[in-house]
Amino acid sequence: MKKCLLKPFVLLAALWVPCTALGAPEAQPKTDASAEAVQTVSKSTLAATRVDSKLNETVLHTTVLDYSLPQEIQDVAHKCVEGDTDACYFSFKTFENASDPQVAAAANLELAVLSLQRGLVKQALTYIDRTCQLNPDDPFAELTRGWMLVSAGKYKKARQSFQNLLYLTADFEYVSSAKLGTALAWYLDGDKEKAATELQYLYTSNPYAISFVSYMLGRISSEMKSSRKLAPVFLQQALTHDERNYAAVELFAKLAEKDKDPLRAWQYYSTLYSLDPDNKTLAKKIDKYAKKLGDKSIDYLFYLRLEQPIVHEMVSTPSEKVKMALYANREQVPQVLQSLSLMPSGTMRVDDEKLGTVLRSPSYIEKHIVFNPETGGVDFTNDKGHVEFSAKRPFTVSLENANKTLLVRNPRAANIFAADLSDKELKGALIVIPTPQGIKLVNEVYAEDLIPALLATQVQDITHDSALEALAVVFRSALLAAVTDRQDQPYHITDNDEHFKFKGINLIFKKLLDASKESSKIRLTEAQAGAYANCGVLTADSLENTAHKPGYVFSPANVSKYILSNPPADLYSRPQDPTRWAGIKWIYLYDGKEIEDRIAYKQDIGKLRAIMPTSFTPQGRILSIRFEGSKGSYEAKTPQEAAFILSAGTMRSNLFDIVPLYKGKNIKSVLVRGYDTGLGYGLCLQGADGLAKKGADYMAIIKYYFPQARILNTTTGTIN
Repeated sequence: MKKCLLKPFVLLAALWVPCTALGAPEAQPKTDASAEAVQTVSKSTLAATRVDSKLNETVLHTTVLDYSLPQEIQDVAHKCVEGDTDACYFSFKTFENASDPQVAAAANLELAVLSLQRGLVKQALTYIDRTCQLNPDDPFAELTRGWMLVSAGKYKKARQSFQNLLYLTADFEYVSSAKLGTALAWYLDGDKEKAATELQYLYTSNPYAISFVSYMLGRISSEMKSSRKLAPVFLQQALTHDERNYAAVELFAKLAEKDKDPLRAWQYYSTLYSLDPDNKTLAKKIDKYAKKLGDKSIDYLFYLRLEQPIVHEMVSTPSEKVKMALYANREQVPQVLQSLSLMPSGTMRVDDEKLGTVLRSPSYIEKHIVFNPETGGVDFTNDKGHVEFSAKRPFTVSLENANKTLLVRNPRAANIFAADLSDKELKGALIVIPTPQGIKLVNEVYAEDLIPALLATQVQDITHDSALEALAVVFRSALLAAVTDRQDQPYHITDNDEHFKFKGINLIFKKLLDASKESSKIRLTEAQAGAYANCGVLTADSLENTAHKPGYVFSPANVSKYILSNPPADLYSRPQDPTRWAGIKWIYLYDGKEIEDRIAYKQDIGKLRAIMPTSFTPQGRILSIRFEGSKGSYEAKTPQEAAFILSAGTMRSNLFDIVPLYKGKNIKSVLVRGYDTGLGYGLCLQGADGLAKKGADYMAIIKYYFPQARILNTTTGTIN
């Protein structure tokens, strides 16, 4: 049977465990109790009139934003995509005093955005003031001025700017952003009660911001003695609506520590440490609470434990074999284990590469594999600890009946945070590789037997068969490409691959098996066979997940405008629940000191002064970022590295803009506003589900998201 151990709030889908946490507060829907909490943050808000929480669908999905640019500005924007930030900036400067006021206004707006990115806050304010002077009726210019004033620490002027905006427009997009800016301006200026009043409005009226607003209300509650007990309610709301809200988990950890709750402090800090294992502060916290909990501390983590195989038997589908390294870390490096246990659902055989078959064991009898540091080999032992076989070279564990399964139980590593050390039920053979430091594991399995388990980690919210079938095609194509590309390597993929995760075939169900079987004859060729969870209107490969065409044209300012925009009502990936929009639009707040610390793993740049995107996709997705500091600069050259530095890797996508919040010359914290998930290439899962809902079969979905791909039918050999 399944045993769920105590776990902290899950921050990433990769750490999701399908059972209830025993030691952490239960996830709670937005009930009357939590709604009441909004009004009880402080004494003054007790009397506040609650905003009607019925969400106006028309308002939420209507946009008035215009992305059109004067041709001169549009031409310059193309230079920005090429990655030369200086050429981009100085090209815009040639138009700042253009005779055409619309051209001059557009140029000054772009210069304001670029100046803020360069850490030139006073210069940014000069440019945005000039923009507003040239185009006084433009609400976006006034809104941008308000946010830049918040960034500069001029909170009173920021609130005035946001107030001025309300005389220019009543549009939901602008008003909600202005309300959020006003709330932050009050909070950063020290007036938490007024901040809570503004946040209260947003909590009940803007589903796009609900996770961030809940976090801020939790933060305010935690800082006010009279409302301290409400903080966990709001923080749980923040994580219920967006499990990637890093700041909410971080605050939970600090509150647990204040409350002298070692178990929960251990759980929350463990979640954070697993994401940022080089963080010395977190390492000290972990060491402190590990000592308090003793040798059983691992039993209170987020790992799934299984008493015996769940699937027991699954008919194998002979196909190309995939070698998958198990228990890989964030960098996809397989971790060395010190011990593990095996339980087969059928007769198990152990084969040495030179000696042949050395051992057989009946079903449901547990065996143990233990690294022996004295000999540098591994010992295969029975339940009483008697050694039945020892080896210093690789050996293979397999099932005599190929339809049976093998459960890997209780894997142990020297660093219990090295990887997700959950139990996993496997198909195929397990290759055990002794090393001088311990044990590495590789699962050799038929691709068709692996695909349903890969689907299981991605499709919790996918309901339509054709969407599942389309994803199965994508996974099949990616797997087989990996086999071809890495045929001379000891393994082809890891269980923590960037395109798919493997948590065991114990997670599969019939619908996934059917989806894999139904689509088994189709493969993609000559396409980047990736997938990501949620998509907004624009994908990185220029597809539009809506019949509504926004007319988006890239420029630094237009990125912010697009992120502000309401998703259209016919968005294919639209969530059914209006409060579940975090996958489409999201807001996070990150600590500047923590960003400095993560940069310092590579280079000490001193105090953080500027965060400058240095290269983009044509749609404005950020590919690289330069971090400027008081002692130097460091460039994160991939989206993954940039996400790690900003958010310990928890940020949802690389389509975002940044509002640095300064204290003097240094960045105190960073507000990040973003759209959709992943890198935006390949199959959008929620978009595929939306197309399926409209009647599209899996071939139509594949053709929509991979319009340039060649589709191979392996039965007929035809390509179309």
